[in-house]
This record gives sequence, C-alpha cells and structure tokens, in this order.
Amino acid sequence: MKITLIEDELLALDELWYLMKPYETLHTVVGFKSGEEALADAKLSSPDIVISDIRMPGLNGLKVVEELITLQPRTQAIMLSGYNDFEYARIAMKFGAKEYLLKPVLASDLYSVVDRMIAAVRKEEEKSRLELHWSLSRSIRGILEGKEDSINELTGDWLLVVILLENWNSFYLWAHSGISASDISSWLRNEGNVDAECFDMDEHLRIAMWPLNNQERDGVLRQRVNRLYEYLCLQGLVVHCVYKHRKIPQSLAGIYKQCLNQLEAQLCLGESTFMQIEQPVVTQSFWDSARRIEQHLREQDYAKFQLELRRMIEGLQRARTTLKQTSVLLADFLYALKFKLNDNQFVLDTAGSDSLYEVLKSCREETMLVEWLSSKLVSLMAVREKKILEPKQIIPSLMEYAQQHYGEVVHLQDFATKHHVSISYLSKLFKTETGDNFSDYIIRLRINKARELLDNGYKRIAEIGKLVGYEDPKFFSQTFKRWTGVTPQEYKRKNK
Repeated sequence: MKITLIEDELLALDELWYLMKPYETLHTVVGFKSGEEALADAKLSSPDIVISDIRMPGLNGLKVVEELITLQPRTQAIMLSGYNDFEYARIAMKFGAKEYLLKPVLASDLYSVVDRMIAAVRKEEEKSRLELHWSLSRSIRGILEGKEDSINELTGDWLLVVILLENWNSFYLWAHSGISASDISSWLRNEGNVDAECFDMDEHLRIAMWPLNNQERDGVLRQRVNRLYEYLCLQGLVVHCVYKHRKIPQSLAGIYKQCLNQLEAQLCLGESTFMQIEQPVVTQSFWDSARRIEQHLREQDYAKFQLELRRMIEGLQRARTTLKQTSVLLADFLYALKFKLNDNQFVLDTAGSDSLYEVLKSCREETMLVEWLSSKLVSLMAVREKKILEPKQIIPSLMEYAQQHYGEVVHLQDFATKHHVSISYLSKLFKTETGDNFSDYIIRLRINKARELLDNGYKRIAEIGKLVGYEDPKFFSQTFKRWTGVTPQEYKRKNK
C-alpha cells in the first residue's frame, strides 16, 4: 500500500519519515515538501493513505487532501497541525480527512492512527473487490442465460483463466482445499500480474483474470498460466485449467463459455489437465476387458469380475481418456452386455451416455467409478426366480452358491434358512453327496481360485487373499501352505 507524506519544513518531513520507517517493510512510503509535488505524483499513482501538514505555502494541506480524495475517493487522510483549534479540525473533516493530530506528533499516537487507516483501506479494498467479483460473476451468468452484458468497465484485452477443482459435482470443494481465491490473487500479483483478480463462480469453479497489452504473445501467455497450474498442482490439488485471450469486441461471457466447452473436452478422472487436446481413444484393450468381464459374469466368478473391471478402468485412465469419452465407452459396454446376457438368466438395464456422464461428474477418482459400476452390475444381475428346490437339487445349488460367494464370509446357515432346511440336515446331505465337509469344500475352492490368480500372473499376494475371502494375509499364507505344501510366494516362484 502507498503512504504519502507532505510537509513543507524539511526537518519536520525527515522526522516524520523517520517515524514511518517501521511501515516501509510492507508498504511504499514517499515524501514531498509541497502540495503541488504530492498532487503531481498522485496523478501517476494514487496514494492509499496521506499524512499532510495543514499550513503550507501554495496549495495548503486542506486543498491537497480535497484534490487527492477527488482523484481516489478511498484515500484515507491524516491532517497534522501545530494549532489546537477546533475550527481547523472541523474544516479538515469537511474536506475528507479521517484523523487530526497535533504537532509535534508522538510516535504512539501516529502508529495508532496509521494502523486504523491501513485497516480501513483494506476493508474498502475488500468491499470493492467483492463488488467487482459479484458484478463479473453476475454478468457471466446473465450472458449464459441469454441476457446482454451488464458491465462495461472491462476495456481492452483480458486473459480469462477458468480453474475446475477435481470434478464438476465431486464432494471435494474449494472450501476444503485450504486455498482461497484471495490466495490465488496474491500469488498472481507476486508473479507480476499486478491487476489480477480471482473469484469463485461456484463451489468447484474459480476464475482468474488480468488485463493484457496487445504485444503479449500466445506462447508467453501459456507459460504464465502454466505457472499458475503448476502452483496449484504443487499444493496437492487435482485441477483442470483452461484459458482464453479476450480481445475487443469479444464478450467476456462468450469467452467463458468457450472455456467451459474446453473443460468438457479435456476433463480426465482423478488426474490434473492443462489445455489438453482431445485424443482418439484406443479401444482394443477396453473391449478385450469387456469380453473377459462378460465371461466372468456368465461364470458368476465375482472375484475375477471385480479384478477385470478395475483393470478396465485403470486402462482408461492410463490412456488419459476424457470423461466424455469414458461415458460413451461405458454406455456402449453396458448396452452390449445387456444384449449378450439377455438370453441367459440375467436381466440388465443400462443407462445412456448422458446419465453415465452425470455419474462420472461426481467421482473424485477411478476407485469411485469402479465401486459404482460394480454395484450397478451386481445389483442389476437379477437371477430369475427359481422354484423351491427338490432335495436332489439342493447340493448343486449350494455348490453354485459357494462358487458365487467364496470371496465373502460364507455361512451355511444363510443358505439353509433361505431354502427352508435345517443346517444339520444340509451338512449331512453335503457330506453324503460330495464326500467333503462344507468348510473343507470352501477352503479348497478358495485355494484353487488363488492358484488360478497366481497362474495368471497376478502378483499381489495380500490382494489375492482378499479376493478369495481372507482378510488376514498371514492366515491366508498359512492356509495356502497347509493345503498345497508351499506358501503363495513359493508357489509363484515355482510356477514361473
């Protein structure tokens, strides 16, 4: 902030300047020995605070303050006088001064008044900034609703930067990030964009903008915006950043709408993007995964289904597939799945790409999408109603139930209750028809499934254990060794 001192007596000016030394670390302090010099400087750069003697030759302090406040109404003025005269104080206040101090000025009195003036300037600046931000955001929204631009104060060229935090509808908001719009404004000003402003359009969208001169090249502008993008990424945020150079007579709202369209085209899930050009999608690996998922669903092998679904989504992320592209691919996948499984025992309804896109807009990362898709597929895989089972059908049905749920906690009581038989009868019948106890059958099934995963190159032992129903990796390894004679690690090395 700029503080101007005006005192016609050179020794008094030096003394006043000496008293103001503590403020020079954070503010610019300048001094003049006449009202005319101070007024000429103010026409080049308006002061925020003026400390002026009243009685001076030429333009006296009262007249100078009146002229300065006319130039910049937010200027805070402090008048100095050697006369304890109420009339002087009354006239000073009439001309716009906020404080009146008697000479010689005590440091404590001066500091107390200056601190109040600094707080008042900041309050006025914040008020003006909020009013500007409100006008700008209101104008942009008005244009998007088909209205005319309601503000005409933005003359010349401007750079408009639109920053989306994470995703359009994710639960993580700018308010959670710890970085305010004012923080971004301050950072931009420290980077040399002295008139930069940053404000919120909603809980996920922020706009940064600053005036440009006609000579600034596109490459330089991209570097400046890229520094802002890198600064935000270094704060640990996932952001999507686009910018446009608004030139006269282009409307600010029209440029903003172009930025939103660019964001729609480049947005990727869980990964920051900066002016990304949409690339064609390589779909071979996606449809390879789709075929494997279909097979796992037909076989009701939910552990392999979950694993392949995660691989499919991770592949889309590695390929930097945009949200729009992902929604189209998944809509086609679900439609094809419905068509292929329609003649089997499954019924699957699916949504179009627009509905899927709305779901994607709420996801923070790919794990949320995997969970949603998994629940959608499992919940919509409604098995056709079956008649009450005959005794000879119970054990095959129980074995099918075990095949479907071996990755979960399997209770024989649940199956017995569902099919209206006692658990003791069910246990004896299972032993008679299979030669195994049900608990041994489940363990053998889980170990065989674990061996299949190891044979197929899956490397994470702890995760394999979870997929086949063992939360404790140590217990999984012990059980695996008891049934196979080797640990999972040894089995993997042996079968390389």
